[in-house]
Amino acid sequence: MDVGEIREQIPVCRNMTYLNTGWSGPSPRSVVEAIKSRLDYEMLEGPASPEVSASGRDIQNKTRESVAELLNVRTEEICLTKNTTDGLNIVLNGLQWHSGDEIITCNLEHSSVLVPAFYKQRQYGAALKVIQLKSDEPNEIILEKIESSITSKTKLIFLSHIQYSSGLKMPVESIRKVSKDKGIFMLLDGAQSAGNIKVDLKEIDCDFYSIPGQKWLLGSEGIGALYIKDELISQVEPTQLSGRAILEHDNPNDLAPNINSIDKFLLTSTSRALQCGMSQAISFVREIGIDKIHERNVSLASLLKIRLSEIPGVNVLSPFDTKQSSGLVCFNVEGIDNESLVSSLWDKERIVVRRISYPQGVRASLHFFNTADEVNHLVQAIRSIMFHI
Repeated sequence: MDVGEIREQIPVCRNMTYLNTGWSGPSPRSVVEAIKSRLDYEMLEGPASPEVSASGRDIQNKTRESVAELLNVRTEEICLTKNTTDGLNIVLNGLQWHSGDEIITCNLEHSSVLVPAFYKQRQYGAALKVIQLKSDEPNEIILEKIESSITSKTKLIFLSHIQYSSGLKMPVESIRKVSKDKGIFMLLDGAQSAGNIKVDLKEIDCDFYSIPGQKWLLGSEGIGALYIKDELISQVEPTQLSGRAILEHDNPNDLAPNINSIDKFLLTSTSRALQCGMSQAISFVREIGIDKIHERNVSLASLLKIRLSEIPGVNVLSPFDTKQSSGLVCFNVEGIDNESLVSSLWDKERIVVRRISYPQGVRASLHFFNTADEVNHLVQAIRSIMFHI
């Protein structure tokens, strides 16, 4: 991996130390050029002319194929969405719920998991079980706590593959093994995993998986993808409806629902330009190699954890075990407000990180284009801020 060459393709690297890919990753030139090229084509040739419309369908199919290859599933199991949360809502709102149905999740989760799950409790009387985990909880304890929470009424296990707060990689394969034979659905939020670690959905064997385009894949805002296992598509009802939710027909008095195709979740117009960007972004990271990216991300994160732990008054909240780690590192500094630290790092050093509410801390995202020098820049900046308070 030639990191210098990669950084040349990501212009933001020249302007700042960008450590916030877990929020939104900086796109390489090729992704932005793919989006611009499509927009120029539509501008010049007309967005709904026959040739442009036909090419748009090809782009959509190609993007779905790209996502399917990334996740090791069938193209027919992929629906393009607006973002991760959109995909999660399609599943949560499309499943049938009854009073007493149990949803298992955990306290470290992003609001895009906790809030939709909470609303199933509010709307249908489903029981929301929020397991209490430490930000660096060992795998065996996670598995034990989840397994002990399962009952005959458990309908869904709903978790992030990687916790956004601390980068904790959840033992999803093991969780699936103890839940599958009990007929429990598994829905995973892949916001912090796609492009960060290898994701093989055949190995995980989950039922539903939702990803964004703009984070670790380095695509753009406004596009994502949802995987639904083929045999479960019929069990998820579309709650936002357009023509794709019915079978082809000639008579408006003879409508029939489209039950078995994932296309039933598609609405009407969408951005082919953003689809071009996502497809190109997936090509960009796959050409580098997801395994290489994962290894480098964990290595950079480990370096940062070690360097931060050497500073008195700095508490590292992320796991040190590399098997449970990703490119995310969460920490706090005694005596310094997290929001103030984030602001100071930007104002004084042009370092981009973000604040985390629970557990309270500051989060740095280390992706393959980042360097050891940037890790050291962050560490030295924190030391300087602490010294001058």
